[in-house]
Amino acid sequence: MNTTQDSHMVHGRRLRPDGPSPVDVISVQSQLVYGYAGNSAAVPPLRQLGFRVAEVPTTLLSNAPFYDTLRGRVLPADWFADLLLGASERGLPQRAGALVSGYFGSVANGAAFADWLDATLPQAPGLRFCLDPVIGDTHTGPYVEAGLERIFVERLLPRAWLVTPNAFELGRLTGLPALEQDEAIAAARVLLERGPQWVLAHSVAGASGELVTLAIGREGVWRWTSPYLPVDVAGTGDVLMSLLVAFLLRGESFELATGRAIAGVHAALEATLQAGHEEFDVTAAAPAALEQATRFRAERLA
Repeated sequence: MNTTQDSHMVHGRRLRPDGPSPVDVISVQSQLVYGYAGNSAAVPPLRQLGFRVAEVPTTLLSNAPFYDTLRGRVLPADWFADLLLGASERGLPQRAGALVSGYFGSVANGAAFADWLDATLPQAPGLRFCLDPVIGDTHTGPYVEAGLERIFVERLLPRAWLVTPNAFELGRLTGLPALEQDEAIAAARVLLERGPQWVLAHSVAGASGELVTLAIGREGVWRWTSPYLPVDVAGTGDVLMSLLVAFLLRGESFELATGRAIAGVHAALEATLQAGHEEFDVTAAAPAALEQATRFRAERLA
């Protein structure tokens, strides 16, 4: 971006207050025109809960890629890096409490983010980095460039406070089986050795008709079970992360915040089924998370 004074975009503003605007969360993810994934899924629940979000897009796409057409593009790495630089120039990392990253779209964007993170976190001691290591799923396989997995493992995991892989991604990050409960717990403990304080492993296989979510920390392991719903839409992991971050920022325990996040995602899936819509009903998630804190109760395993 040309920042010289003769740029047609540069102009002054009269009577503007001097105080910086509050920012609670920086969300670095994909963005859609139609549908709900990445920032388009994660940001609405955060704002419903009263949080101020700074959105940094990694992609600008017309819709999720499972439709018969897809328009837009992954942001070029220099554009993406410039947006991150602009966020730093406005002092956002020093004001926010959480930084969330999701789908990067390219290895180059992942590397640009890692470079920015290396420079940013030492200057923002109050910022917690929450990593959603988007790689793929059991029914799709990987849908990102292979080199991103190395960036996750070598550069982002050591910087993360929280990481939220699904069972498939947990296996890819560790090279271990992770689809079943005991396997996922063992693999998550390997991730803890690489830096994060918490691993939230979701979409783990449970008993017939059930899904398991596991929270693995340095002092314990918790499990939640929820009924499997016959619906496959984008954005569920993004909303799970955003709700978890929201209630942690409210000061709730990891256990309670996770239970709320699971309840919110499940209620939004139920609303999607009831409405018969092709896209995830993300607006149903935050109210349910507020009202149904104990719908799915935690069981401590260790």
